[in-house]
Amino acid sequence: MDKQSSQWDMGSLMELATGYWKSAVLSAGVDLQLFDHLSNGALPLADLAQQAKGTPRYVAEVADALVALGLLSKTDEQYSIAAGADEFLNRNSNKCLLDALRFNMDLYPLWGRLSDCVRAGQPALPPGAHLGQDPERTKRFAMGMHSRALGMAPAILPALAPRGTERYLDIAAGPGTFSRMLAEAHAEIEVTQFDLLPVLDVARSLTEGSPAADRIRFQPGDYHQEALPQGFDCALLCGAIHQEDEAFALTLFGNIRAALNQGGRFLLVDMMLEPDRTGPLFSNLFSINMMLTSPKGRVFSAEVLERLMREAGFSEVKLIQPPWSPYWILEAQ
Repeated sequence: MDKQSSQWDMGSLMELATGYWKSAVLSAGVDLQLFDHLSNGALPLADLAQQAKGTPRYVAEVADALVALGLLSKTDEQYSIAAGADEFLNRNSNKCLLDALRFNMDLYPLWGRLSDCVRAGQPALPPGAHLGQDPERTKRFAMGMHSRALGMAPAILPALAPRGTERYLDIAAGPGTFSRMLAEAHAEIEVTQFDLLPVLDVARSLTEGSPAADRIRFQPGDYHQEALPQGFDCALLCGAIHQEDEAFALTLFGNIRAALNQGGRFLLVDMMLEPDRTGPLFSNLFSINMMLTSPKGRVFSAEVLERLMREAGFSEVKLIQPPWSPYWILEAQ
């Protein structure tokens, strides 16, 4: 609904109030691995229930609801992944989002504590829980980001393409998906991925077998405490600035400028808000998600980020809004 002209009635309000029912069914399907079990073809209920380690009646309730949502199909009492969802829910697809959805399950319980978070003025999750303190959660986080990046790559990568031979620094690289895909598509660039060691371990595993593996280096580090490596032609900061407050964002941008050669580019990729902070809706909701999980995190407006980039010494800042992507891009010189 348009935020300026939305018309509410009992039906639309109740649909909003029970919206989490749909996400809970999707999360159950992911947790039960129903989509994994169906990735190689249709299964009858008995086989699906056995593989999901659930009772047939209860598995049928979830599976039938997934059919109603359009995520599964049901023909002759056999279930399969719906044709329109197959590229995102089939484990064999290179656009599979199951790891992103699995990480989303870690966040799901936190949203039920939103009002407690507001009253307490602190996150519902211990700081850094997904950034190395819990190895399994860290892996789910990195693989979730990798899964989501694969889905967004067609919209994002054209704006990140190199300008000839370049040394690329991927800061807070996470799984390193975008910079690795750039290196695979452009033989003239070298990439250094900079992040915490437990996160880089995941990135390194994803690089095994890549045709660009010999042009991708891994440098462990924490940009909160350590200087960035220097001598790069392009710096990429993707999906990280929403973890910081405004004061540190300015400091980080200054450090990024120092890491770049004269005339180097800075590519900032993230969720961003309109100047009055009331849209896009997904960015508003993601900002609340950061409030639940980080003591400083929030989604910035593009206007604020541009101002901070200029204060840090960058110029020629331009905003790029890729089609259908929740991420926007600020490019600066």
